Amino acid sequence: MKKVHQQTMNDIETDLPVAYLGPEGTYSHSALRQYFGSEQSSLPLATIEDVFTSVAIGDCDYAIVPVENSTEGSVTATLDCFNKSSLIICGEISLRIKHVLLGLTQSNAQSSALLNVENVQKIVSHQQSLGQCRKWLDQHFPGVARVPVSSNAEAALIASQEPGVAAIASRSAAEIYQLSILAQDIEDTADNTTRFLVISKNFQAQPSANSANDKTSLIVTVYNEPGALFKVLEPLKRFSVNMSKLESRPSGKEAWSYSFYIDVDGHQKDSNVASALTALKQPEIAVKILGSYPVSGLVHNEQTRALSEPVLLGKKIVIIGLGLIGGSVARALSDKGLSAQIWAVGRDLESLQYAQDKGVIAGYSTELESACADADLILIAVPGLSVASIMQGLAKLVKDDCVITDVASVKQSTIDAAIDAFGTLPLNLVPGHPIAGSEKSGFLAADPELFVRRRVILTPVPETNKAAIDLVSSLWRELGAEVLEMSVQQHDAVLAATSHLPHLLAFALVDSLSQQGTSDEIFRYAAGGFRDFTRIAASDPDMWRDVFLSNADALCSILEEFEADLTVFKQAIKAADAEQIMKVLQRAKQSRDKFPIK
Repeated sequence: MKKVHQQTMNDIETDLPVAYLGPEGTYSHSALRQYFGSEQSSLPLATIEDVFTSVAIGDCDYAIVPVENSTEGSVTATLDCFNKSSLIICGEISLRIKHVLLGLTQSNAQSSALLNVENVQKIVSHQQSLGQCRKWLDQHFPGVARVPVSSNAEAALIASQEPGVAAIASRSAAEIYQLSILAQDIEDTADNTTRFLVISKNFQAQPSANSANDKTSLIVTVYNEPGALFKVLEPLKRFSVNMSKLESRPSGKEAWSYSFYIDVDGHQKDSNVASALTALKQPEIAVKILGSYPVSGLVHNEQTRALSEPVLLGKKIVIIGLGLIGGSVARALSDKGLSAQIWAVGRDLESLQYAQDKGVIAGYSTELESACADADLILIAVPGLSVASIMQGLAKLVKDDCVITDVASVKQSTIDAAIDAFGTLPLNLVPGHPIAGSEKSGFLAADPELFVRRRVILTPVPETNKAAIDLVSSLWRELGAEVLEMSVQQHDAVLAATSHLPHLLAFALVDSLSQQGTSDEIFRYAAGGFRDFTRIAASDPDMWRDVFLSNADALCSILEEFEADLTVFKQAIKAADAEQIMKVLQRAKQSRDKFPIK
């Protein structure tokens, strides 16, 4: 018998292949390789029904099937198969799904009808994947036909044979079917995740040492009568069993008869779960236990592995400044298991020690030399005016291939500081700025989800090493961000208007009102608009002092324009010029409605 290694820590054994929804290159195939190991033999099948049948008739001991996606919801074909099958769920895995758009291009086809984004005539993929990329497709390919097929890998196969057809699939499918990647990271949500179940005919996972690490899945069928669902839920509440999933599907037995698919925390052998299941067994309720199994942690699919393993895993990442931004990067890297060599440099020993005690960082130092000399990637996350001294220290000790990036809100000052310290602009410097933050500060405010669905702007110069840009881009994409590039000058001008000026106005307004004799009453009776507008005035004063000073020219320029417009508005109010006031208000509303801020 071959023992299959898996992350659930329960040992299962099989000499037979593991069945999955094929062909080779589907996300089900990626999940199988992650769960069972890449050396495990596998059996690709055309439909989910075929996968269930292969285990039921003994062609396979185990199979892996998709059950739900975080964007598109449940895979109903899998739920319906469970209703008709006696197979057991013995494991699960949650896989981060990243889609790419694939097609034939000049490098992999001789056809005269080569594909590029301008001549895509049809897009094929699994129905779930088309749904997970709906907004992206609406924006980039409006009007182009979207055709669902049985799997992403089948879509890639079709695209490899038909000019003018693009497929949404995985990066591994691009390699298997010799397709070019036309676009990547096209899923609508950065945390797009699919949950897969491992099914067996006979194997039942035993309880974990900690009951919180187990899950039990049920199908409960009731008569169509008032209060039927209450009869199902009441025993769970009575015995303190937490329900994490509830979904209904037609039972298939008679019209308007439904089965409820329920996931609860704990193993069926746990005393509270067992008591609840016993109480559920009533004449008008049919209970089918699908299985108890260890809860899965999130893993990345092969596309993400292909991006991350060469550039992040195994590299030493040093974060200088473990405050809100630096701490959030460290927590996200740690939570996602993207690097085991996360170091921090800072002055707050208590926060540094706390981060190490919590397993967020592997080590720390108050000096650059002891942490940065052998670093592969350095992230500078200190207030803007402190960047120059950091650059001076790094210029004397970093190795030649070390990549340096930062998070400062002003990019010209980063460029100037680097040139001053190194004597020339380092080719491995990739200035960056995450458009994310909070009025809170310090490591205790760090949030590993801070960058999910946020934008990060990189401002490399034409001479910047492409490998360095790729490394920094991969870092932010792994943390869930959308990565954009623009010039240093454009960045500083845009941020002066959209970020620095609003913060300046919020600080100035609160300061002005706080010095008035009636300030207590003003703040006591302030409405929601005042609260929302001035929230950012609670931000870190040190950081924003540095921002205002570092970007003084661009900030003063936009401030002068604002002052002129404000003077005109003030004069219109003094003159009771309702028409001019309405013109300003309508113009502002139309502009804000046209460009909603996410």
